[in-house]
Amino acid sequence: MPQRPHSAILTRMKHSTVLAALAVLTASGAAAQAGGLPAAPDAWISEVQGDHPLVGLLWNVPESREAQPRELAEAAASASYVLLGETHDNPDHHRLQAWIVEAMLTQDSRPALVFEMIREDQAAALQAHLAESPGDAEGLGPAVEWEERGWPDWSMYKPIAEAAMAAGLAIHAGDVARREQEAAARQGFEALDESKVSRLALDRALPEGQHEALEEQLMAAHCDMIPEEAIPAMVRVQRLRDAAMADALIDAATNAETGQAVLIAGREHVRADRGVPWYLRARIDSPDVLSVGLMQVSEGLDSIEDYLPDIEAAQAAYDYLWFTPRPHDRDPCEEMRRQMEEHQRQRDEG
Repeated sequence: MPQRPHSAILTRMKHSTVLAALAVLTASGAAAQAGGLPAAPDAWISEVQGDHPLVGLLWNVPESREAQPRELAEAAASASYVLLGETHDNPDHHRLQAWIVEAMLTQDSRPALVFEMIREDQAAALQAHLAESPGDAEGLGPAVEWEERGWPDWSMYKPIAEAAMAAGLAIHAGDVARREQEAAARQGFEALDESKVSRLALDRALPEGQHEALEEQLMAAHCDMIPEEAIPAMVRVQRLRDAAMADALIDAATNAETGQAVLIAGREHVRADRGVPWYLRARIDSPDVLSVGLMQVSEGLDSIEDYLPDIEAAQAAYDYLWFTPRPHDRDPCEEMRRQMEEHQRQRDEG
């Protein structure tokens, strides 16, 4: 499609209603379906900021231009590692993830799926369910105690599992075992097996400035409510989890029919500058990685640049951004404050 200036895109979209934005998605989805791809989602479940000027826009980050779903589908089908970064409680993000998996399947791509939300110490339960009930996507969540461990309702993620299980794709645990997370938090990487630390590239420093940026991101994600002395442990756990997901992707792709793997994970984990892609690059010479950020819009942030990380290095954080409404307008910091106050009350009561 011809490239249009950023300002032209925003001018066009600012004067659109939400129905016009959905019509754009419908048209692109119909075009994709005519060419053999499934139609992209043409309506949103989330309603907050549904009339935001960026909702529905798919943006090619390195080339600074609008893209269509077909382009993303073709890029995903040709990549070895496809990383789909979400906001966990946004149901539209999971619908888009399912669509990308389905679109890959229509192009003779048969990737394995890796879930951040399933730890390696739950792999046995996962594989037992897949072996005993290979078509039961509804039961997969309960089999790995999905909601009991604090993840959003399994019904949001079920379309992804349905697409994978209907096609007979392998599904893998992506996260590291709980005991190793706790050991890294308390004692550092020295508490882990030395050979594993080396294999996961945890003995390498992050690029200049990225360690500090990760510290700032973790503090901001916790609304500046945690003591600074807790940040180093949180950084170690984040790095361990990112490295473990990269390891799971490598293993999954090695055993997949087409040598490909898709990661379902939080958006910060799929950042190319310091997340899972960085660990892939640390272990593989020029890995073919596609990183997609599914981005929910915010009131008052109407420019694409408002959603792009401040990156000094040439490496972009994402290859594509796909903008959606928000599922709610609750203040996460207010919720965190309430939880911390409740935790302190319980401690005071013994």
